[in-house]
Amino acid sequence: MMTHTRGFVRTALKHWLGQIILILIIGISFWLLIHQPRSVPPNLYPYLTSLKPELVLSCIRDGDSFSPNRWADLLAIKSTLSAAEAKDLLLQIRNHTEYNDLNWGNLSQGVRNTITQRRNYLISYPFYLPGAYVFPVQGKTWYQDSFGADREGGKRRHEGTDLFSPEGTPIISASSGRIEKLGWNRLGGERVGVRGDDGNYYYYAHLKEINPALVIGQRINKGDLLGTMGHTGDALTTPDHLHFGIQLPNEEWINPYPFLAVWQHFS
Repeated sequence: MMTHTRGFVRTALKHWLGQIILILIIGISFWLLIHQPRSVPPNLYPYLTSLKPELVLSCIRDGDSFSPNRWADLLAIKSTLSAAEAKDLLLQIRNHTEYNDLNWGNLSQGVRNTITQRRNYLISYPFYLPGAYVFPVQGKTWYQDSFGADREGGKRRHEGTDLFSPEGTPIISASSGRIEKLGWNRLGGERVGVRGDDGNYYYYAHLKEINPALVIGQRINKGDLLGTMGHTGDALTTPDHLHFGIQLPNEEWINPYPFLAVWQHFS
């Protein structure tokens, strides 16, 4: 009787252990599925970062309420075609012709496909849509496009944009997302890293102070206070500035300057 009972217990334990392992495997697989980086087209960010801020702002200003995506129509066309090639299409848009109803004339199918693809990028990844992101510095600031410049005598490249303002100027989150990194590192000094809802990593470095209310894993919204302008880390001997960087889920750093120039205009 005792032997039979032990065998029953062992069988039951094996059964429940198997069920628990199965549940854990399913749970881990589901977690990995929902937390995997958003898959993006390989030519998306090369296109977005190649756009001149002046062209973006011009297309946004020329857009109207007739279509919520009018600015994207204009920008996709103007960033692909010469002024002469785009003339007839732009005239149609000014006459309130919807994008799907445009007469493309003699343009090849390949060119039409490129324009449509770029339009879809601008709509689906609205980095240039007014209000979707905010400029990370509150107050007057100065900056220029220094992405890729030499650092440490050519040992590395600059992987962001430096924004200069007086010490203590508030630094806010450009995007909504979650706090992923907080505190000191050698190069960045006091820094905050935000994993944006778009999947990208937003890096704010050289802060004088970090907002003490922030904790790793915390949900934040665009415009929330991250800290104040400083010159910590390897910026100790430089004027006060924010190093702002954007890293894609594949760990590639991209040039934030075009985005910043547009966000500043609407912030």
